[in-house]
Amino acid sequence: MQAIIQSTPAYELHADLTRTEQHGHSFKLISFVPTARRPEQQVKFQGQFTDAELRSLRDLIDQALEVRA
Repeated sequence: MQAIIQSTPAYELHADLTRTEQHGHSFKLISFVPTARRPEQQVKFQGQFTDAELRSLRDLIDQALEVRA
């Protein structure tokens, strides 16, 4: 599952979330600069997370969005 988080003509950041058999979920933040001399995707962050850890992250994001609403 992928989602674009930010996108401009010069930069793109997307998230990639994949379920793994043994460790829960693999989560990556990947950047892409199409105007670079050698454009390629670069993993900026990656980690293995359990269902509970992803729920905690979701709760944190939900709380941040509620504060702004």
